[in-house]
Amino acid sequence: MATALSWEKAENIPPEIQSVISENSDFNDLELLLVLPEYKVDLPGGTRPSQNDVLAVFTTKKSLTVMTVEGKTKEDFDDTIIKWKEKRSDIGIEKRLGFILEKIGIKDKNIDSLRYQLFHRLASAVIVAEKFHAKNAIMIIQSFNNNNDENHFNDFVNFTKLYGISSIEKSKLYKLTDLNGINVFAAWVYSECEK
Repeated sequence: MATALSWEKAENIPPEIQSVISENSDFNDLELLLVLPEYKVDLPGGTRPSQNDVLAVFTTKKSLTVMTVEGKTKEDFDDTIIKWKEKRSDIGIEKRLGFILEKIGIKDKNIDSLRYQLFHRLASAVIVAEKFHAKNAIMIIQSFNNNNDENHFNDFVNFTKLYGISSIEKSKLYKLTDLNGINVFAAWVYSECEK
C-alpha cells in the first residue's frame, strides 16, 4: 500500500527514486511513458508469476528503460534460495531457477543463502526490457523503513555482491552487468511513508 500511495502522490516517478536514477547522466531528461501496479511477469517451471509492485517504462534522449519496483517496510525478501527449493516439490524448480539465473547473468555462484525474491524481481526487469527492446533494466527496492535492523538491507547488499560490488550504499544506482546489450542496474531507495 505504501508503494502505491507513493507513486500516486508523485503522479510520476517518486522524486527520491528519480533523484537516484538521474545521478547517471544517461537517465537525465526522462519521460515516464507507462506505470503499471502489481505487474506480473511469467516465469517457466512454475505456476506463479513474479508480481512486481510497480513496473515503469521511461524514455530519455538516449534510450528506453524498464524499471521494476519492490516496495518494502519490514517484511523480508521471501525465502532464501535453499528454503525455496526445499518447499517446492514440482519438477519445474530447476528449470525456473536456471531460467532466472540465465536472465540475470549469474553462473556458478553459491546462492543458497540469498533471497529468492531479489533474483526474480531483477529477472522481471530484464525480461520486460527484452520485450520492449529497451537498452536498460533497473530494479529498485523502495524501502519505507530506514532502520537496517528491520528493513533487510543486508540481503540486498549480499545479492549485489554476486556482481562484484563489495560495498554498497543506499540511494545510489549501481550497474550490475551488461546482458546481451541490456545495461542492468539496481538501487535501494528510502521513501517516507505517506499518511
